[in-house]
Amino acid sequence: MSTQELERYISLYRLTVFRVALNYVKNYEDAEDISQDAFVKLYTCDDSFAADENVKAWLIRVAINLSKNLLKKSRRRGDAELTMDIPSEDITDTGLYDCIKQLKPEYSGVIYLFYYEGYSVKEIAKLCGLTSAAVRTRLCRGRERLREMLLKEDQI
Repeated sequence: MSTQELERYISLYRLTVFRVALNYVKNYEDAEDISQDAFVKLYTCDDSFAADENVKAWLIRVAINLSKNLLKKSRRRGDAELTMDIPSEDITDTGLYDCIKQLKPEYSGVIYLFYYEGYSVKEIAKLCGLTSAAVRTRLCRGRERLREMLLKEDQI
């Protein structure tokens, strides 16, 4: 892969990869590191991709795997979790996104991919290594938790 191709993919997908990682790790610096690692893996990857969408899906899958690996390591070490705000260049309803960030990664990840990235249930299932039924269940449960959170905010 040439450096021009890599730069183009970085400009196209850096926010997507960053937000996917941030949905899992809930830490700004770790999400940045994961994003950088994902693009380094892309640069050194020997695979050839038929279309830009294939690159995007590959990067999201790599970001998810790197995030899960980091979470496993930090659980073993007992690291404290630090949370940071997500830059919202193109997310208009930051109040809703703040609630999505508070969900467990299993829910926030699929909700983000479905609503903000526009992936279908089948595509999310393939990206996350889940069945379509599991993705639909996580979407349903995540929506229910969001509803509860938003109702609780209105009562305060």
